[in-house]
Amino acid sequence: MIANEQASLQSRIAALGLVDPTDRQEEPERKPTTPLETLEGLTGGFLDNRKGNADTILEAIRRRLADEYGMGESLVRSKWVFSAPAAPEIIDELSACDFVVTAVGD
Repeated sequence: MIANEQASLQSRIAALGLVDPTDRQEEPERKPTTPLETLEGLTGGFLDNRKGNADTILEAIRRRLADEYGMGESLVRSKWVFSAPAAPEIIDELSACDFVVTAVGD
């Protein structure tokens, strides 16, 4: 019954042209991956969320992974705004990397 009540509420909110600001607590699609044994020659993706200093943190990590761990190519991308998910095209680009690092600054 609770699911029906929630669906009805969502329907009424949508009919009024309102946006529901509540967190829906949806489980993200995640799956564990096998840990990397080395970074030698691998391509690293770096996602900047545009918060203050996130770019500085990511650049320091990117340099260290290349200099000390042999990471090969790197792909650096930025989200439009820190509070929103990355755009699908950014996710598609980063999915071609062997691993991805993201950071939150401030």
